[in-house]
Amino acid sequence: MLGDLDSQAEHADAPRRHRRRESGSSLIAMTLVVVLFGALGVGGWWAYDNVVKEFFIPEDFEGTGNGTEVTVQIQEGWSLADIAGHLYEKGVVASAKAFTNASEDDGDSGLNIQPGTYLMQEEMSAAAALAFLTDPVNRMLNAVTIPEGYTSMEVYAKLSEHTGVPVEEFEAAAQDPEALGVDPLWFEGFGDRQVKSVEGFLFPATYEFDEEMTAEQMLSAMIAKFNQTIEEIGFIEAVAQIPDPDPDFDPSALEGQTFHPDTNGEFKIHPWMALQIASIVQTESGSPKDDAKIARTMYNKLYLNWIEHEQTNCNCFESEAIWNYGRQVNGEEPITSGENIDWYGVMRDADNPWAPSAPANAGYLPSAIANPGVAALEGAMNPEPGDWLFFVTAYEEDGELLALFAHDYEDHKENILVAEENGIQ
Repeated sequence: MLGDLDSQAEHADAPRRHRRRESGSSLIAMTLVVVLFGALGVGGWWAYDNVVKEFFIPEDFEGTGNGTEVTVQIQEGWSLADIAGHLYEKGVVASAKAFTNASEDDGDSGLNIQPGTYLMQEEMSAAAALAFLTDPVNRMLNAVTIPEGYTSMEVYAKLSEHTGVPVEEFEAAAQDPEALGVDPLWFEGFGDRQVKSVEGFLFPATYEFDEEMTAEQMLSAMIAKFNQTIEEIGFIEAVAQIPDPDPDFDPSALEGQTFHPDTNGEFKIHPWMALQIASIVQTESGSPKDDAKIARTMYNKLYLNWIEHEQTNCNCFESEAIWNYGRQVNGEEPITSGENIDWYGVMRDADNPWAPSAPANAGYLPSAIANPGVAALEGAMNPEPGDWLFFVTAYEEDGELLALFAHDYEDHKENILVAEENGIQ
């Protein structure tokens, strides 16, 4: 700053002839400015389209969405900025500013958005999202959301609470899955242990159900949504292409372990098998990032020769979630792993069909153990290559719980220690 003051004083004391020369320089400078602005006039639109827009016009999607449905709940008392931020967080709009701008351009129509539940899509243009939310027809008056991973018992309880239809009526309707819309192909290739069930087919989503609907109508609507989703993601076709984890493994050598029914040692994944694995993934995974690796771990548990790798005691899923599902089937509450019980004993109880580490229960389960969402289904149909036999949720990253994977049990025990150090277990 002192340097600046000295320069200004020197400039004030300079002889007049020096000042006249500066005036000439200023004229030249002014001429250059005029020329520059002329150039900007020629290239101004290019600069606007390629520079100004990029930095000052908010990002926006095009069209009415990418087909992936998103449940948006507008709360009482929310401002337009609150709504815009929520839409951005849900992936509906590319930026909150684009949505508020669209409202301003439409006469502040966003101020008329009513609180409630709306079933929208990801990647909608701001204008399309605004038009959707300001149309009263799209406001769901009797919305009920079924979360991913709910068991059928939890679905019945949720729907009963929402509509008043007794749980017993849902249980009765569920006795005939095919009558509700489950394709018979899902029951092809069953072994002696498998039972026909709606478990896995009650797709988690937001539905418009009211007390006028019957249990059959509600369950049928959920199964129809499952059928639609399975077709959209190409689940059945992808499952048929899953490679054999161990082409040299002959399961017929494991006497009494009917983990691969009706195939006589030939590797074949029926759709219901992959659905069971998707249901386990849904209950065990802390992040979609891990779904395909957990699915591969489950396939490996069934199809890698445990006698050779010596890391497990049977071709079993060995998932605590399976045992807890059995408790729900029996009308009991689930138990967390932190509780003091004989885990070794209950997981290997040969008299319990849901004991997941009992050699007598090797192979697939009587049914799925939950109703998986899209990410878990995609993980089961596209398992990531790897030889893992164990995993444990061990650390948190960007708000998600992620797992560590291992082939050897000794490495798995080290991963468990990591989880304990991170306070996950």
